[in-house]
Amino acid sequence: MESTKRCTYCAEEVLAAAIKCKHCGSDISATVNQLSLKPPLEAAVASDFVVHIPSRLEKSLAGLLDPQEIVQVKLKGVFKEALVCTDRRVLILKSGFMTGHVFGTNVFQSPYRNITSAQVNTHLFTGYFEISAGGVQNVATSYWASGKNSPQKRDNCISLNRRLFKAFQHAANFITARGA
Repeated sequence: MESTKRCTYCAEEVLAAAIKCKHCGSDISATVNQLSLKPPLEAAVASDFVVHIPSRLEKSLAGLLDPQEIVQVKLKGVFKEALVCTDRRVLILKSGFMTGHVFGTNVFQSPYRNITSAQVNTHLFTGYFEISAGGVQNVATSYWASGKNSPQKRDNCISLNRRLFKAFQHAANFITARGA
């Protein structure tokens, strides 16, 4: 049996000889000294906010990332939606019937410097995460809205339920801090 170690980003077990985590895609060949140079917010987010997303979104993400790009946040929304923050940019991926992308995957992406805000809009039990950036028209909406203005169908939004509010609020803080 081969020896293993824990990924410093997602805490999953990987082979000791691995240079890239098979779970979150992070480069784990970095030394301890390199990892300690990360700002505290990035280190906290990276270790706590990388989760598994639907395989279709995972495949699309793998094709979008550069080999040296590091995933620091990866969260799943209510439907087949995912928020991914790398060391360079923010991506929102969507697929499936509820998001209006039955046969493909929609990708919204923006570098941190173009993002003007990231926020979680909450209601009693539901809400949505929204990215504001140049050229993106924001429209007040509700989780229960239908049509093109529902958060499920808007490129820059992700549908949330109450249990996701805290994780997505941390992601919003992370994005805002990177853009400053």
